[in-house]
Amino acid sequence: MASVLVAEDDLDHQRLIASVIRRQGHEVTVAGNGRAALAEAARRRPDLVVADVDMPEMDGLQLCRALRADPALARVPIVLVTAFSLPGDTRMTDAGATAVIRKPFTLQELAAALAPYLGAAPVRPPGEQPAALLDDSALEPVFVEALLRSVDTGLAACDADGRMILLNPILQEFFGESSGSVPLEEWTKRFSLRHHDGSELATEDLPMARALTGEVVEQSGLLATDLQGRQRWLTINARPVRDWGGTVVGAVAALRDITAEHRSRIYQACKTEVLKALAESTSAAEARAQVVRTVGEMLGWRSVRLWLVDPVTDRLRPDTAYTGRDERPLPLPASMARGEGLAGLCWQRGELLWVADLHAEDSPVLPEVVAGTEFRSGGAVPVRSGEHVTGVMTFFSYDPEEPEPALALLLTGVAGSIGAHLQQHRADDLARHLAATTDEYVALVGHELRTPLTSISAYIEMLAAAPDLPADLRDMAEVVDRNSRRLRDLVDQLLDLAALDAGHRTFAAGPVDLTALTTAAVEAIASTVTVRAEVQPGVTLTGDAGRLRQVVDNLLDNAVKFSADGATVSVRLTGDKEAVVLTVTDDGIGLPGDDRPALFRRLYRGDNARHSGIPGNGLGLALCRAVVEHHHGTITLSGHEPAGTTVTVRLPCAPG
Repeated sequence: MASVLVAEDDLDHQRLIASVIRRQGHEVTVAGNGRAALAEAARRRPDLVVADVDMPEMDGLQLCRALRADPALARVPIVLVTAFSLPGDTRMTDAGATAVIRKPFTLQELAAALAPYLGAAPVRPPGEQPAALLDDSALEPVFVEALLRSVDTGLAACDADGRMILLNPILQEFFGESSGSVPLEEWTKRFSLRHHDGSELATEDLPMARALTGEVVEQSGLLATDLQGRQRWLTINARPVRDWGGTVVGAVAALRDITAEHRSRIYQACKTEVLKALAESTSAAEARAQVVRTVGEMLGWRSVRLWLVDPVTDRLRPDTAYTGRDERPLPLPASMARGEGLAGLCWQRGELLWVADLHAEDSPVLPEVVAGTEFRSGGAVPVRSGEHVTGVMTFFSYDPEEPEPALALLLTGVAGSIGAHLQQHRADDLARHLAATTDEYVALVGHELRTPLTSISAYIEMLAAAPDLPADLRDMAEVVDRNSRRLRDLVDQLLDLAALDAGHRTFAAGPVDLTALTTAAVEAIASTVTVRAEVQPGVTLTGDAGRLRQVVDNLLDNAVKFSADGATVSVRLTGDKEAVVLTVTDDGIGLPGDDRPALFRRLYRGDNARHSGIPGNGLGLALCRAVVEHHHGTITLSGHEPAGTTVTVRLPCAPG
């Protein structure tokens, strides 16, 4: 009969695993968390340990490493159980796990997985009793040393002058073997000890220093840095040691590492703040900026950046970033291709990446970034919308970062929240672009209007041609003719736009000299405003020249129409190997921020435009949007101080 220790915080899973082991005739001891399991293992010396990875107090990986570090328990088989495992994840085997069982599992699968280790376990003789309590020989130094090595708590003692007289191996491993020779008064400065919140800790506030004054200290918080440069959160109990006369002759302290619990609380708080930012932000851009800032500040990362996939160029471009106070921005490129640098590699693989050492030879971080920073570690997590990676969030730190399961889950959740928010934002944009009626209804009404309009136009022409028509009736006929032509133009534009949105209009696909096209459109403008054009020569792309001329004409017409006499309209055209950018800027009446998304809807006009008396039908920008999107581009509106509007069109150099 083998002795098996089961460490599992889920009671249902705990009972299930214990039941399977007992059915095979073995003895089972259960523990509800990793720390309790470690204590049970030291007391019972089990033949097999079965532990869940995700547990409070101490997770399965930490338990595994602690067991392997104990010479008395190092050879015990350890089977880890997990429901979370990334592709190529070696953390469990690296921690010393003998085998891994992945949830969900059947009873047969569990029994089969445990059988090799239960069958090979040594059999404990029936009726064997635990060892008797140690006698006085336990006070000998060899037993004291063994005891100090067995506990999983850091233990220290000092004399009345603050000289260390005892530091057990756990503390020596944490602070270094020579730490025992450091006087208590030098510990704060020597080991950069601080309060839990990172604030400065005075020497007299050290728990052992307080104990030397006669104070009993319970659960005092301490922030320290271990020999690997990792931040560790500790809690300390300290008590004075008194002689028979009551005089304080020294102090003792017990330190417990609560880093896992502390980080779990931070991760939960970070998740809450991220969800709050997404829910309360007034715009998608503000929400993303707040999320990135929250992640950087709460997780202690000095540089966090969100990259989004540009649909025009199919490259990653920076969207928003957080940089810690007094921190220099990273020397990053303006865009990244798939597989390029840390962000590009994360985009390509679609999985969370960790870089323990940015300066290692196999580091995926770009050489110019590595050369321009002193960060030690970093990572990247993909942002998904459905099955597609639509962005990447990168992060960098001066401290070593461990890819622990809880942090990985948090980052995956944060990235998922950003992706869902982006997807919802795109859906909202599409909804705002939908017409109040369907394309079929618009087409039907348009065709029905054309028939009476044809009759009206024809008879008005006949009346106007009559030589004996009275002057007052001729004036009326001209008004009817002018408005019928205006109505006919409106119907034609509606039908054209409906056909574009429904995909019934074909587009020519040929080389377009956008430089010449834009120059011709500017020269054709006859107005009382000044048009300044900055057009880069040789800008070409593949598309429909006629439709693109419609876009340029509409944008110029709007800019001129909403500008006062003598104002200036600026036109700028640039292009490179990736994209073409056309901007038209005016100093006109501008547009309210709430109106901007709706201005691309059919027949929509902003309040300021409708009340200004400036003519228009609300179809020009909707037509521009349809043409630009058919060319796989984007069109956006923005205001600027003190008044005016800038329209930006971005088009790929080649068809998408």
